[in-house]
Amino acid sequence: MVLMYHFTLDPTPCMHREEPGQRGAGLGYGSWLTSAAINITQPSFSGTDVFGYTSFLAFSTIPNITFYYEFRLKFQLANHHSALQDNLIFFTGQKGQGLNGDDFLELGLRNGRVVYSYNLGSGTATIISKPLDLTHNVHVIHLGRSLQKGWLKVDDQKNKTVTSPGRLVGLNVFSQFYLGGYHEYTPELLPKGPRFKNGFQGCIFEVQVRTSLYQGFKSPGTPEGHPSSGRSVGQCKDSPCSLIKCRNGGKCIETGSTVYCDCLTGWKGAFCTETVSVCEPEHDPPHLCQQGSTCVPLPNGYTCHCPLGTTGTYCEQDISISDASFRNNESSWMSFTPFYIRYKTHIKLQFQPLSPDGILFYTAQHLGTQSGDFLCISLVNGFTQLRYNLGDRTIILQALQKVHANGNTWHSLHAGRVGNEGYLDLDGINVTQKASPGMNALDTHTDFFVGGVSSLHLVNPMAIENEPTGFTGCIREIIINNRELNLTVTDPKGGANIGDCDGTDCGYTVCKNNGTCQVENSGFSCSCPKEWTGNTCEQSIYCSQNMCGSHALCIPQPSSFSYTCACTLGWTGKYCNNKIKFYIAEFVGNSYIKYIDPFYGKRDLQYSRLSLNFTTNQTEGLIAWMGKSEDEDNDFLAIGLANGTLKVVINLGERISVPLMHSKYFTCSDGRWHFITVVQNQTCIKVYLDEELILFEDIDPRRKYTALNYGGICYFGGFEIGRKVNIVTTGLFQKEFFGKIKDVVLFQDSKKIQLMKGEGYNIHDGNYGN
Repeated sequence: MVLMYHFTLDPTPCMHREEPGQRGAGLGYGSWLTSAAINITQPSFSGTDVFGYTSFLAFSTIPNITFYYEFRLKFQLANHHSALQDNLIFFTGQKGQGLNGDDFLELGLRNGRVVYSYNLGSGTATIISKPLDLTHNVHVIHLGRSLQKGWLKVDDQKNKTVTSPGRLVGLNVFSQFYLGGYHEYTPELLPKGPRFKNGFQGCIFEVQVRTSLYQGFKSPGTPEGHPSSGRSVGQCKDSPCSLIKCRNGGKCIETGSTVYCDCLTGWKGAFCTETVSVCEPEHDPPHLCQQGSTCVPLPNGYTCHCPLGTTGTYCEQDISISDASFRNNESSWMSFTPFYIRYKTHIKLQFQPLSPDGILFYTAQHLGTQSGDFLCISLVNGFTQLRYNLGDRTIILQALQKVHANGNTWHSLHAGRVGNEGYLDLDGINVTQKASPGMNALDTHTDFFVGGVSSLHLVNPMAIENEPTGFTGCIREIIINNRELNLTVTDPKGGANIGDCDGTDCGYTVCKNNGTCQVENSGFSCSCPKEWTGNTCEQSIYCSQNMCGSHALCIPQPSSFSYTCACTLGWTGKYCNNKIKFYIAEFVGNSYIKYIDPFYGKRDLQYSRLSLNFTTNQTEGLIAWMGKSEDEDNDFLAIGLANGTLKVVINLGERISVPLMHSKYFTCSDGRWHFITVVQNQTCIKVYLDEELILFEDIDPRRKYTALNYGGICYFGGFEIGRKVNIVTTGLFQKEFFGKIKDVVLFQDSKKIQLMKGEGYNIHDGNYGN
């Protein structure tokens, strides 16, 4: 920290740079009776004075601290007991008020330990160090945070980590950065986390911060190192080098406000007490692990953990992966970006084990031994286990038979849960856990880990029976809630030390549609069933010589030994060669339109509205779906028909509401035009049919969720080809729409949306006959 100021003599020094009504000495004066100015290079703080005011320095707000920060500082304690009891080192908080107990970041001393806390708006995370070694005259702190995860290292103590509760990941603070104390002397004006009773007592020097892993450390303040205000701050009397003992031949260097130990080769750390690891860049000679790999020190050297797509002693060889091979003794694992599995989790997995123990799949609320909710599939002494905890108890299901861990047998596993009711099916033999009172939602936020976990010591001990170990063997398929995780080089989010099961280009899914893969000198070839052709059996023989135009997809029709052409929006005809324009869209059962709302970013999502005209003679069908339809818990507003009855369903979060049905009379499937309007005012829903209010209901009087976060996506008539309505809507609607739609208006827009500007297939011109 650079604080080299010389304050000129002031006629009234006691009031120099004070807050109105405060009596402490101004910044740069030794006490409130002092008249001589001081050069401050290493500030000294006196704690709380007789008037109840703390000495402090205030710096301008630290910018860009929201998602990442690191702090480094050194301090020397005053030589009395109260310096260790309840003392604030630094603080910055939401709007500088602390009245709402919102976001804050603070560091202090309590009962001889360093206390580091932060709150991102959803709960306080705290790390407490081991007791300080008071034989050290100077103490060193290095702390930081990346999103929810924070860490603290004090002196030569081991690094400690914590993960903040809730889902929020950003620190929103706008106050100044306070060092040594706070301008308010009443602890109750601070949030509950940083209510230290006293200011710091002693010297603080070399405070540095950075807000990106890719930038250097800087002193706080604008300009750099310059405080904007302060009170009762003096100059540290002792030279830091007179207090620091550099070990192992290190030499203390003091330049202005900076002091450090210059260590001999092979040593590092604040006091040159730590040996340089063989994996660190300053080690001589350097390790040979290739760029992108991770060097891991061992008692007799080191090993290289290879990123996906590489192998070899130093990860110097490129490989392709068709069926993934995992080795526990090499700490193998893969991870995938998670998606929604809160209310139901269905996992299909094919694996070939070489060991009777190991984690096949793991996800949790947090990575750590106190993980919160979790779900784990593992092998335990040859038995397959499913374990999950939804917040109240751990449920354990174990297969009745052992797996063959000889590396020659592929096993098929189906496991999962709906609510707290679980099931485990290994090779067709099923074990179930009946539903019971209690929690029924799985809240997980970590990646989906396959074959192991990046840090096995962070697995919840209740998730496995013995010590956590990675899987040894091959995994060739994993499907979660009908979404396949591709075990390749490119699809996973991360991974290490993954090989290919047989070392060839052949894999379980290389040849499509039950084709047989054969190893060739040039790679592989596929032997296809009689109805399929192509290099990987990806094309139906019925489409091999199709005449569909460039604006079409060929859809095979094996039952008639032929094909049909699915026309993109704006084209029609047998081969989709005729260009059309329409204002009325006709849907023929295998049709859909996907419309992207260009004004979504400006919408007030607590007050939405959808209106349209439709006609049909069918009793089932999805008319409109406002929502992304990617995960089960995506917000949506849906309109359709069920048994000839108008059906409206809205989800603002957690599917709290139930479908709204209008059954007064059956007039919607009569082939006539009907005008429907659905209005959402927070949780109050109004439905108008042919200008008559037919439904009015508050779907959640508790107002837990009030906004329709539909992502700016609207579907009409159905979903993309291959996505069945009954599956995507989880049974809310049974079929795609047959009929016509026109006059679609979103919110209070003055213009109707132009369905022609969307994307879709098999939409006909519905103007004919209207």
